[in-house]
Amino acid sequence: MDALSVEVPYHKRDVSLPADVVEEILRIDGLDNIAIPAAMTITPSVEDNYRAESLKQKLADALVGLGFNEILTNSITNSAYFTEGQLESTVRLLNNLSTELDVLRPSMLPTALEVLSFNVNRRNSDLRFFEFGKTYSGAGTGQYSEQNHLCLYLTGNVQPGSWKGKAVAADLYYVKGVVEALATMAGIAVEMTAEGDATGLSGVLTLRSGTRALGYIGTVAAPELKRFDLKAPVLVADINWDEFLKAALPVKIQYREVPRYPAVERDLALVVPAAMTYEAIRQQVGKLRLKSLRGLRLFDLFESEKLGAGRKSMAVNFTFLDEEKTLTDKEIEGWMQKIMNTLEGELGAEIRK
Repeated sequence: MDALSVEVPYHKRDVSLPADVVEEILRIDGLDNIAIPAAMTITPSVEDNYRAESLKQKLADALVGLGFNEILTNSITNSAYFTEGQLESTVRLLNNLSTELDVLRPSMLPTALEVLSFNVNRRNSDLRFFEFGKTYSGAGTGQYSEQNHLCLYLTGNVQPGSWKGKAVAADLYYVKGVVEALATMAGIAVEMTAEGDATGLSGVLTLRSGTRALGYIGTVAAPELKRFDLKAPVLVADINWDEFLKAALPVKIQYREVPRYPAVERDLALVVPAAMTYEAIRQQVGKLRLKSLRGLRLFDLFESEKLGAGRKSMAVNFTFLDEEKTLTDKEIEGWMQKIMNTLEGELGAEIRK
C-alpha cells in the first residue's frame, strides 16, 4: 500500500501531520503488535564544525563554573550607538522594524551594555556575562561578511565582602586571567600587549598568538558608560572566535611522574620603568631558554617616590627543577646571574639587593 487516505474527526484537533496518524495507530493497535526488525543500521553523522562546537561548549561550561552567565542579545540594534566611521561599513536594514532597530551591529558592545544597564538599574550590580554572537559589515561593497565573537562583560564585584575580608572588584587583571585560562584550555599560547585601540574602550590590551590577532580586553570609556547610565567600571574582553578556532590545538592530557628531586625557588626584586609590563620581563627571560627553569611569577608590585620618578619595583619568583638530579647552588646562581644580566642589559632593570 503506497498511500493511505484518512478523514480526521472534528474533535481530534491535535491530528494535523502524518506523524499524528502514526501515533493514533500505535495507540489503538498497541506497541506490542508492531513488528520490530532483528537489526537496525544507523549511520552516525558527524558535522563539519563538530570540533568548533565541542570547544565552544567546553569554554561555556568553564565560564559558568567561574560564575559567568550566558546572554544572547539582538543582532539588530540602533545606529545611534555607533560612530560615523563605524557606520560607513555598517549593514542597514531596508525595512527596519523601528527607528531604534535599523542596523546589524558592527560591534558587540552596545547591545551588551543595554543588558548591563537593565540589570544595574534593578539593583543587580555584580555581573559577569559572556556571549557568543556575530557582527556584520560590508555595506556599500556588495559583499557582506559576518564575524563570530566570544565576549566577556564584567562590572561590580567578583567576590562579595564578608567578615573575613573586603569585597574584590572586577579589574583588568581578573579579565586577563580568565582570558588566559580559556586560551590554555584551547591549547593556545597567548601574549597580551598594550597596543592598538578599540572604539568605546580605554586601556586596551591586544591578545595575540604569534602573529595572529585574537582580540582585545579593555575598560569601557566614560562616554559610553554615561550613554547607558552605568556608573561603575565595566570590563570587556572581545575574542575573535574565528581566529581563536584557527589558533586552537587539540589538547592532549599528559601525565608526568612526580619529580624525585626537589624544586628550588629564588626571588628577584627589580626596579624598572613605570611603563614596563611583567609580560616584557617574562618574554626576555624566555629567550634565555633555561632548561631547568620551570616557571616564574610576579608576586609583588611596589611604587614609591623613593624609587625615583617614573620607576616601580617588581618582585619575581623563579622555580628551578631537574628531574634527573638535585640542583647545586652553583648551577642556580649561574642561571640567576644570566637572568639578571639580560634584564639589566636588555630592559634597563636595576637589581635591588
